[in-house]
Amino acid sequence: MADAGAVSGPDDHDRDAAVDTDRPSTGRVATRAQTLPDDNPLAEAAVARAEPVALPAPTDEKSTAHGDIGKWMLTPAGQISDWGGKQHDGRTLLEAVNVIIVDPRSTTPGQAGRRLNQAMFASGFPAQPLHSFGFQGRIDDVTYGQQPGGVLVSYSDDFFLRENNHGRMFGPDPIETATGFVWSGAFSTERVEFAGWVPGHSYVSSNQARDSLATALVRSGQATFGGLVALDNAYQSLTSTTGDHDGFAVVLVLTGVGGPSRREMLVSTRGGVTSGIMAASVTAERTCPVLPSTSVGLTQCRPDGPVVAIPARRSLDRTF
Repeated sequence: MADAGAVSGPDDHDRDAAVDTDRPSTGRVATRAQTLPDDNPLAEAAVARAEPVALPAPTDEKSTAHGDIGKWMLTPAGQISDWGGKQHDGRTLLEAVNVIIVDPRSTTPGQAGRRLNQAMFASGFPAQPLHSFGFQGRIDDVTYGQQPGGVLVSYSDDFFLRENNHGRMFGPDPIETATGFVWSGAFSTERVEFAGWVPGHSYVSSNQARDSLATALVRSGQATFGGLVALDNAYQSLTSTTGDHDGFAVVLVLTGVGGPSRREMLVSTRGGVTSGIMAASVTAERTCPVLPSTSVGLTQCRPDGPVVAIPARRSLDRTF
């Protein structure tokens, strides 16, 4: 006999009706979400409620060939940065690391800092004023302050009153070889918005900023493209989001020389089908294919060819 006030489950007839009759019976009962059409918003909401996403931690790191890279940009207090408290689609915006820069030649942290600043300046991403500052990032269980140093500055490709791609780098963390250092970074695109007469910024994209920085460093000859690393830091829940970030960081290897080392270009799409890095040819003779969204590795049009095809990534945006 059921307890008073308890909600009774489905009877035998209901259970039999819920079982998928197109497959051999396993004795398991299909949930209501499974019996609804795939495009039914009630099914999506039911799954979201039944399977809550684990909250990220500021100390989260991902083991890579370049060290254990922290997944998040952190505030001076050591918490995950939330884009100054601004909301995106009604949710808290978490700032994910999406850039890794490898400096294989520097022998001291000071030299690594100078080489990074020189490369950023030469590629059109100098330190620009009137941006928030004081952020941190983790590599190999060590918390590093931001580069560029100073007050109210970040790397940016335009003036703060215009739409710009901006961000900060964290490090340098020593490579486990005789020389070299690694930086991690978080970059995003912002545009100006006004609250009355007071100017402010609103979030536009993470992928666009990442791709713009990679394009600038490669085309200026300051770095070569080192691939994509899955940091698994794309996050979507009912209350928090990483925007259009696809969970991948672009790896860029500093060259220390001027002039393009090879002709390649990275472009970003803003549509709902794909986001992130896509391939584009800078020669009129050949066009590199854009790989399916399930592809992971780097593919070239031909071995040692000057044009590189880079996988497209399917957007991870969800509607809640």
